[in-house]
Amino acid sequence: MLPPFFAVAALVSCDPVLAQQIPQPQPSPEGVYLNTERGLRVRPLEGREISPSLIKGLKPEEQITKRTPGVPTKPSILLQHLSRPSKPGIEFFAPKPLKMMPYLDSSYVFGNTCVEPNAWIREDMISTGAQKIKTALSRYGITYSAQYGFNYTGLTGGGLNGRKDFASHNGSLLTNITLFRNNSTGSGMYLASEFDFGNGFHFNEGNAGPQTTLGSLQNPTSSFQGPDPHLSNLSLAWVGAGGKLLLMAGQLDTTNYMDHNAYANSHNNNLTNSVFGNNPMLPLTDNSLGFHFAWQPTTSFYVMGATAANNMTANHNPFKNMNSDNWTNVLEFGYVAEDFCGWGPGVYRLQPFFTTSDSENGGGVGVNFQQQLGRHSHLGWFFRGGWASDDAATLTGVRCAATTGLVLLSPFYGKGASNDGYLGLGFLWQQGARKNGPYVNKNEYGIELTYVMQVTPTMTLQPDIQLVKNPVNGRRGQTAVVFQIQNVWSW
Repeated sequence: MLPPFFAVAALVSCDPVLAQQIPQPQPSPEGVYLNTERGLRVRPLEGREISPSLIKGLKPEEQITKRTPGVPTKPSILLQHLSRPSKPGIEFFAPKPLKMMPYLDSSYVFGNTCVEPNAWIREDMISTGAQKIKTALSRYGITYSAQYGFNYTGLTGGGLNGRKDFASHNGSLLTNITLFRNNSTGSGMYLASEFDFGNGFHFNEGNAGPQTTLGSLQNPTSSFQGPDPHLSNLSLAWVGAGGKLLLMAGQLDTTNYMDHNAYANSHNNNLTNSVFGNNPMLPLTDNSLGFHFAWQPTTSFYVMGATAANNMTANHNPFKNMNSDNWTNVLEFGYVAEDFCGWGPGVYRLQPFFTTSDSENGGGVGVNFQQQLGRHSHLGWFFRGGWASDDAATLTGVRCAATTGLVLLSPFYGKGASNDGYLGLGFLWQQGARKNGPYVNKNEYGIELTYVMQVTPTMTLQPDIQLVKNPVNGRRGQTAVVFQIQNVWSW
């Protein structure tokens, strides 16, 4: 039998009329912690699933569950905080998230939960402290996603400069601060920021690394954030029209908001090769002044867009070189299916773009698909691909590309408690921009196999192995094996 909270959520999601007739959902008397299993489904945590670090750091009635970008937020999660009292009218630094449609919510809301269930070590001081800090700040409208980790990469089977071992540390902090919220409508404004830092041990991430050694377009270690600490994003965002519209302006890192995918989306706790985090030929900008919008009129359709300068460099005056001769415009149209052809939920995206680089105009188009393989399955498929004209391709260095793979989320689900791990297999192909040639190899390939294990409630360990074939600037017929291990703290 469903707890009262879930019964109400199910009724409201099925009949919008009932949403106005049924009282707002109340948390169960016992207090229920929720887990979304990387966005797949919502379920209450029970017994040993609940980490003592979560209990000590966050009350169940205060929980705002962690979102998964690229996965529409479930109705029960959108309703999670509605029963909490709030001040009427405008509230500054409100603890409640702004009201957004499901896909927008997953892309722009962080939540206040960092402790994951079912870790090997159920409780540790770092996880407990991290959750307490996250909870305390969320009471003042400050939410964030913070990651810090160490990476070791080793290469065999080829190299251009002899170096085959790379160790590094890298971190990122993405923050949303709710400036004000209209508690009657859920609309409001927030400040978004991203701060990145890190570097290699005995090498400079800015001009060296596995990608340089291999002579490849692909970067097997996309967690690199160095060489200098820098602010990638600082922008103001307004959310309104009943949660259907978001407008953002400022210094943007558009990779935070566009080209999301449930199964291949980030360099930490996902496939680590750069081509799986974002479409390698899609000219998404960062450190750049511009505008971004997102509109979701219905649960099954959304459109996003960004227009920004494409010649900015980190830690420099963003106004200095801004001009119309170096500008990028990207659109993303998304179809969100609750059950696509009986396979389960999926999202299908079309991404046209137009660029100007050194007064040369160009364009192209990309696609980004994700599909759960079975209504109740934890197995999913992803595909990204696209083509860019010669002038547009000079921005990314990639003229055409295709990446695909299979991912098993919560791979040990059913072996006792649920598990938020990740097992992924990805394949890639790409060609370099013609104007950046000539190349030794025309077609570059790669394979990656990775597994993410939850060691503590906020720390993962990720062994990873990749095969790089025919790097465009390597040797003819070159094949390299790349082994990595990542240790990442997520708060």
